[in-house]
Amino acid sequence: MSFNTGLSGLRAATSDLNVTGNNIANASTTGFKQSRAEFGDVYAASLTGTSTIGSGVLLQRTAQQFTQGNIALTQRDLDVAINGRGFFILNNGGERTYTRAGVFGVDKDGYVVSNTGGRLVGYAANSAGQVDLGNEVDLRIEAFKLQPSKTSEVRLGFNLDAAAAAVDGALYPEFDPADQNTFNFASSVTLYDSEGIPHVGTMYFRKDQPDPAIETGVNNDWFMWLAIDGELVNDGNPANPAGAPLDPDGDNSAFLVRFNEDGTLDPATNQFVIDDWVPALQIQSVFDSNAEPLGPLGGAATPTFNGVVDADTSDFLIDISGSTQFGDDFNIDSVSQDGFGPGQLVGTDISENGILFARYTNGQSQILGQIILADFRNPQGLTALGNTQWAESFDSGQPTRGVATAGVFGSLQAGALEDSNVDISEELVNLIVAQRNFQANAKTIETNNTITQTVINIRS
Repeated sequence: MSFNTGLSGLRAATSDLNVTGNNIANASTTGFKQSRAEFGDVYAASLTGTSTIGSGVLLQRTAQQFTQGNIALTQRDLDVAINGRGFFILNNGGERTYTRAGVFGVDKDGYVVSNTGGRLVGYAANSAGQVDLGNEVDLRIEAFKLQPSKTSEVRLGFNLDAAAAAVDGALYPEFDPADQNTFNFASSVTLYDSEGIPHVGTMYFRKDQPDPAIETGVNNDWFMWLAIDGELVNDGNPANPAGAPLDPDGDNSAFLVRFNEDGTLDPATNQFVIDDWVPALQIQSVFDSNAEPLGPLGGAATPTFNGVVDADTSDFLIDISGSTQFGDDFNIDSVSQDGFGPGQLVGTDISENGILFARYTNGQSQILGQIILADFRNPQGLTALGNTQWAESFDSGQPTRGVATAGVFGSLQAGALEDSNVDISEELVNLIVAQRNFQANAKTIETNNTITQTVINIRS
């Protein structure tokens, strides 16, 4: 009996040495969680209830300790560390596994994958950048090239000098963008057509010259023109307050911009629509049956739009809300427009709540999705699979899904990884203790062997 007791102690000490050795071996493994050998004593069953002598020791379980590891910076975009509770969810060919190792990259199909090939699971985002919290997908960076978007709205905020003198209508009755004497101020903005080609939009401002016969007081009316690539595109031909057309020829239309007596903008003149702007025209040649062009220009040429095929889709809005007419120099306070040219993917960013952004060479960014985290009521019940991955088990319970920084879930840190939570100093001490335990149990067997030999000698 005593031999078996000592043997159980040797087995337990060996298991302890194996667990400690495994911890030491994985001291540098990203996302690794330290294990601890837990033992229980063994007693023979006694129906009489009398005291019995113990029969040794038994390894009850190897419990992993899911304490936080140190966060180490890597400066790599798709490396992600969890600071707090939660696991990344991986799709391994349809099987869901869970990990704390946030070493991610992109495979040939654009999927965000772990270094073992599992696809990172997250919530999908639509084209408008809104995350659908009910749609779990394998996160994918599909848009390695961002398609251009035409300008649909221009927002301007400016101040027109209230003290500026009106242009002399007798000397300069008609606006001419090439003649600075015909306008007071000008400013430019970049516009994009549907092919992502940039165009220069220049706005010209001319203070109205009132007719003293019918108008009195401070003049608060201005006219605004827009030229794109040097061509005026204003639509409509409003009359000035004096009643005479500002443009006698009718080819240089103007928008009326009116201010209140306190210098604020009249809400009735805060928005203007540029209608049916066509960036350019190109000529498509017509070929004969031998693929030869017909005539110097290809014969009967068909003009087509370059940039906007459907002229109805080329409209864009100019919003000047918030602009003023104060006694200060002309200045542009703010300018923005929503168009952009094509762009190539240059990098990705991940926010602390798991939003995955893509950045492009045209200065744009796009939300591609949001990382999902999982948590378990009993993480120690998870089944270890290797490669710092775990699987759900009966003991762990079902996972609770959510996003970082919400509820019990921790935050995410991009460009960083979670180190192993193994404490080398502690493990070396455990190694010494396990070794002493092994030696002590070996001594028990040796002593029992000596006693047994003595009994044999007595009989002989």
